[in-house]
Amino acid sequence: MLSLTRKCDYALIALAYLAQQRVAGETSVSARKIADAYGLPLPLLMNILKDLTHEHLVVSTRGPAGGYALANEPEQISLLAVIRAVDGPPRFARCADPLPIAGQECDIQDCCPVREPIQRLHERIQGFLAEVTLADLMTSKVDVPSSQVGVPALSNR
Repeated sequence: MLSLTRKCDYALIALAYLAQQRVAGETSVSARKIADAYGLPLPLLMNILKDLTHEHLVVSTRGPAGGYALANEPEQISLLAVIRAVDGPPRFARCADPLPIAGQECDIQDCCPVREPIQRLHERIQGFLAEVTLADLMTSKVDVPSSQVGVPALSNR
């Protein structure tokens, strides 16, 4: 089943909160303020914010007035970038990963009848995740074209 991890959920909540605070004129927000606003576990949130900082999605400022702020506008932060920052590259299937993890390669990938369609599906999912931005999520503007509803056609482009 495809689903976002709890870490990714919390990262999106934190990023949306930082975006809202930016609009309200706040230059920096503490991790505690974010955690308190949504009842998130502070230690986990701090680790997530560290990951987001490492991937340049947020910036951190030390000191009494320190905290976190978005590194870019919400329109420039893709869902794919957030997923990669907190969970690593998404893997739809083992054979879809161009750089498989050692020891986790598929045993039948050389003769698998669905390997290529699965790889194309993986590319389309990643493309969609790259197109969806934090701004889209915050304004409920995530639309799936009707051609992508249900089982997508997997042609050989």
